[in-house]
Amino acid sequence: MRSELTEDEARFVRYERVARLAVVDQEGAPRVVPICPVLDGDTILAASDPGAKLGLLRGEPRCALVFDTYVEDWNPLRQVRIRGSARLVEDGPEWDRGKRLLDEKYPQYEQRYPITPGTTVVIAVRIEHVTSEGF
Repeated sequence: MRSELTEDEARFVRYERVARLAVVDQEGAPRVVPICPVLDGDTILAASDPGAKLGLLRGEPRCALVFDTYVEDWNPLRQVRIRGSARLVEDGPEWDRGKRLLDEKYPQYEQRYPITPGTTVVIAVRIEHVTSEGF
């Protein structure tokens, strides 16, 4: 079992614009939502308004992420699967850093869905287990 991304996996995760975040609901069933993530060392960051996924993560921080690309020619298919634990960051220097990194990768955030103090939460998923294909 690996808990770190390889250099190629990290490059892939940095490049990808969308990932899928799986959380567990109150009945133990999976719930999957797309997110716009950024890699920060051994942590995946994403922004979220308060809502169902945050409530679920507060109750059960274990989660999973999938980064993938699909093309009809299956030879270059790639995917990185990550399991980890999420923390919800609502303010402070870690929140500020998350906002800065997300705004850098996704400049459209500021215009369309601004990451704002007191409203937006930064989800910080510490990478605990990594698997991949195509690398």
